[in-house]
Amino acid sequence: MQYVTIVLPLIAIMGVGWFLRLMKIIKSDSDDLGGILYWGILPALLFRTIYNSGGINRDDVNLLCAVYLSFLIMPFLSLIFSPWKKDRKRLGVSLMTCIRSNNIYMGIPVVSLAMGDAGIMAVSKYLGVSLVGYQILSVMWGQIGLYGKINLNTLLKTAKEAAKNPLIVSCIFAFICSSFLHIRIPRWVDDMLRMLGEAATGLALIMLGADMQLKEIVKSVRTTWVDTLMKVVVYPFLVMFLFSLWPVAHNVRNAVILVSAMPVAVNAFIVARGMNMDHKYAADLVAASTFASILIVPFWVAILF
Repeated sequence: MQYVTIVLPLIAIMGVGWFLRLMKIIKSDSDDLGGILYWGILPALLFRTIYNSGGINRDDVNLLCAVYLSFLIMPFLSLIFSPWKKDRKRLGVSLMTCIRSNNIYMGIPVVSLAMGDAGIMAVSKYLGVSLVGYQILSVMWGQIGLYGKINLNTLLKTAKEAAKNPLIVSCIFAFICSSFLHIRIPRWVDDMLRMLGEAATGLALIMLGADMQLKEIVKSVRTTWVDTLMKVVVYPFLVMFLFSLWPVAHNVRNAVILVSAMPVAVNAFIVARGMNMDHKYAADLVAASTFASILIVPFWVAILF
């Protein structure tokens, strides 16, 4: 029962978001709330936690090895078990989304509830070393599934977009300030960043709840169950196995495995549409994996803690 209670705050806060959308107080595609979270609150959270963690050190080499190997191995497993080998547009979605977790809007809140500040620091470091590869490699695998080859122009476009991503920029800037420039930020700046960051968990879950379409979830599970299981069960087990070969600190290990069990990132629908994949299937996969992830989180918490 104690492991089940970890998801009750998630469900309750997401329910608030869903209810507010139902009452038309906020919109599911609210640019204002999403913009505040994406451009202000989350960059502040990531910068502060990465800066305070001391940046990258030699111990993080194992983290890099395990994470990037998971980005390379998991799509092969997805290809083997995918039911969409004859449907290139859905196969592209399968290969892209198997490593494209909802790290921000669900990963950070779950880790925060399960592990507290130590978990936030660990997952921020993970995001700092993985976000660039996460963006580029997931798109690359999507191209391989869709076309059977890599389109360099699309990868360059993705790299340019990553360079303007405030989450990636804040992570890189934090590493530079902490590891290379050794800049000491004033106390009042740290307090400001802390206050902004404390708003991240609740607002992210409200936004996620506002985007949920309950009627579509049951329908989507029927067609996406294979890819859903690959994302929320197989992928975190792969990450756990890789950490047995490249050990990292216990908090980092648990935080990364927990984040790996998160559902498909919400923006996978946008990326799939832009790449001419089956974006309707991508939307169904986001919905089904979000529902499945809520059910599976207690299982992972029981294993890890």
